[in-house]
Amino acid sequence: MIKSIYLACIVIFFITIPDSLRALDDTYTETLPPGWSWSLTHGINNMGEVVGYGGSGNVKSFLFDNGTYTELLPPGWSSSYALRINDSGEVTGYGTVGSVEKGFIYSNGTYTELLPLGWSWAWGIQINSYGDVVGGQYGTIEKAFLYSNGSYTELIPPGWSGAFALDINDTGDVVGCSYNSGKAFMFNGTYTEIKPPGWVWTYAYGINNSGEVVGFGEDSAGNQKGFHYYNGVYTEIGPPGWSDIVIEDIIDNGSIAGYGYDGTTTKGFSYSNGSYTVILPPDKLFARAIGINNIGQVVGQGYDTPQFDNRSGFIFTPSSSCTYDPVRNTIPAITYFDTVQEAYESAGSVDIMEIHRDVFTEDINFDLNKSVAIVGGHDCDYTSIIGKTTLNGIMVINNGTVTIENIVLE
Repeated sequence: MIKSIYLACIVIFFITIPDSLRALDDTYTETLPPGWSWSLTHGINNMGEVVGYGGSGNVKSFLFDNGTYTELLPPGWSSSYALRINDSGEVTGYGTVGSVEKGFIYSNGTYTELLPLGWSWAWGIQINSYGDVVGGQYGTIEKAFLYSNGSYTELIPPGWSGAFALDINDTGDVVGCSYNSGKAFMFNGTYTEIKPPGWVWTYAYGINNSGEVVGFGEDSAGNQKGFHYYNGVYTEIGPPGWSDIVIEDIIDNGSIAGYGYDGTTTKGFSYSNGSYTVILPPDKLFARAIGINNIGQVVGQGYDTPQFDNRSGFIFTPSSSCTYDPVRNTIPAITYFDTVQEAYESAGSVDIMEIHRDVFTEDINFDLNKSVAIVGGHDCDYTSIIGKTTLNGIMVINNGTVTIENIVLE
């Protein structure tokens, strides 16, 4: 609904500081294909293309690129779970065909099935820039594979009874773990066991092109923590005071994505250069951050209860990743601004102001003889409406006409 506010109207709304105060142009984009009841966004490449899965019946996958969804389901398969995408747009994941779970690679409309000879089932988990895939199977029997140039290599550290591969970088280094034994490994021609000193169990989930490894585990006191490993040195990762940390991904500049419990709820986070950013879509109560790209965009899933009610995927784009400033005027030409007040003062006598979906903490004084329409809820690139904009502060309207849409006043 559009609400019009006319001359000599004063609106006061109290300032409340969100638990994670975002920069003005940080944005969240929901990734929920039309007609689907739920989704989880799992992977993002450096082009901003994302993949995930969900549905309303059988689980199927999606590729989301610049506002357009493409359904991913290999022919004849009853389900699919897309997990990761490389910069060439190649996707890996797994699904069910008949009664067998197999991995897959999707590339330019073509699917390749992944199942090593003699295996009963397998999942594709991660794909690097060259199309090499790692994955495996776990449960009573654990196996890990590397698929490269049409051939499979089974991976298992010496003396281990089994292993599961979880990530591969562009030099072919692989990390993974044994869920049965609680041990993690890195393989770069030789195997290295990954385990912070004194920890009881460890899983390695990610490796970047510099050979930095991330994962999580449990210390001797029973605390679940995240870790970063490089050149024999371990560093604990997790926002101060948080518990139950899960580290999911690391990118080339060392930025990390994961999630944990802050004492009240489960939230996602990213970590870069010693600083943490809390990630929680404004319309959700819980969140998990799962993937991150080289410009700091993070993907994951938000939901409203511990049972994952009202769950949907998201893309978090930090302010440094937005191409455009968070407010723009559109008549007669598009111009960009950092604040609503600046945009209003520069607007023409008749203008349309568009605003990112985010939280703005500023006082606004509409005191000029102008007729402006303010439309909130835009995504980072102003290509679509993805929700509502929240304004925290004092707004005074004592001249002209102001029309607002997709704006929440707090």
